[in-house]
Amino acid sequence: GPKLHRGPARGCLHEGLLGDTNVVAWEGRRPVHCSGSVQPAASPWQPEMTFQKVSFLDFPWVLDYILATRFNCSLKQIRHAVCSIVLTLHTILSAAVELGILVSQDSDADGAITAKPFIDNMIHVITECLRHFPLCLDSEFFHSFLEPLPSHLRFLCGNFHPLTHMQFEDSGKQKAFETQTKAITQALSELPSQCSSLELYMSSQEPVLKQIQLIKEHLRAPLWMLMHDFRSLQGEEKLLVEAVREAVRSVTELQGREMGERPGWPQVMGETLLLLLPLWKLSALAVAKGQEALMRMVAGPPLAANGGAQRLLQRLIEVLLSDKVDFIDIVLWFAAEPSSAALLSSSEAVDFLLPDAANIEEFTQFRKDGLMRIQENIGVLQNYVIRLPKHLRALVSSHWRKAVEEVHLFLQLYLRVIEAFLEVQKDVRTFVHNHLFIDVTLGLPLMTWLAPDGRPQARQGGTVLEPARK
Repeated sequence: GPKLHRGPARGCLHEGLLGDTNVVAWEGRRPVHCSGSVQPAASPWQPEMTFQKVSFLDFPWVLDYILATRFNCSLKQIRHAVCSIVLTLHTILSAAVELGILVSQDSDADGAITAKPFIDNMIHVITECLRHFPLCLDSEFFHSFLEPLPSHLRFLCGNFHPLTHMQFEDSGKQKAFETQTKAITQALSELPSQCSSLELYMSSQEPVLKQIQLIKEHLRAPLWMLMHDFRSLQGEEKLLVEAVREAVRSVTELQGREMGERPGWPQVMGETLLLLLPLWKLSALAVAKGQEALMRMVAGPPLAANGGAQRLLQRLIEVLLSDKVDFIDIVLWFAAEPSSAALLSSSEAVDFLLPDAANIEEFTQFRKDGLMRIQENIGVLQNYVIRLPKHLRALVSSHWRKAVEEVHLFLQLYLRVIEAFLEVQKDVRTFVHNHLFIDVTLGLPLMTWLAPDGRPQARQGGTVLEPARK
């Protein structure tokens, strides 16, 4: 029977910035959805609650948006001070770019070569200062932005000073040059006082900045760990594809040695195995969640599966997850009994087995296209498989068994990632509810890196199951 086990989990901005993500815009104290619907007014002494579903991969940006809309009013003076510094740096950057153009057009090649490194240094340090601005400013950002500014200012002055001694023979270029150097001189003289103002405002709002920082830090660790889990799962999927490719190669060579031909059916068999991955995932989720619960669900409306259909569904799960599974037996099972696969991949079963707000595109595509392609492939494979000599069938099965074992390893990691995701989903929902008065449900992202339509992704010079041609 199935032997899969769930192992321990491992450890004001414009709306367009967030694409289609439905996040909350705060209008005074009443939360307003981006779609325009307004939540009922709450008691004056109670924060109002709004409910959102957010893709896990979008959540870092959505969190910044929520924090910005919640706290930016309190940070108005700080934001204005930061904007003043940023505008001043942009003024210097723009003038430095113009200087670079003037110098590059100078007929004095030696002078251009001498001046260009100073201009490039100025452009580089300002560009670094202006990178990585979060939507919601926090104490970590201010320390990383403000503390280096005095040294950046000294660096800018040190690189700018040699440029002030340059002279152009062309009077028009000289006038343009003086205009840009005057703009830089004025901007550099304003930066110290702007930095002092920002420090003053920061000290007065330190509690708010620390609160924002604590919220981000609390949520950052589990999110980063989960991202590591997703990358591990992606790596395991690649190993699985490699195992299938190796099985295709080995069986093709075996058939060539034994029968004197290089048939195409092993390639079809490999493609069929990969097409079955969504069904394998649903089988593993059924075991993890409890097959009895799944049977009760499919027995009720709207599926109303009878006892025979339920037994076939249980048998399908056993066939896919058995420790001693023979992929040829799986092929023959699907040839004889395709209906249980349709029941397990039904929208009702998928919604029941996957976490709330999960991306179900993989399984929708399986219903629309994958099942039909599997049945087409099974029709082709059946004719070859049943005619295999007994000794050859045993050898073919042994090669495919390695690929199926890789599928089972992938499924064990898949279940651990799902379990870890559910813990993070619960933690985020509770924490955001208690600290930001919003009910957020993280959505599980797409958990496959194969082609969206269920087909193996093509590689240059071959399919996913063929080595690239040189």
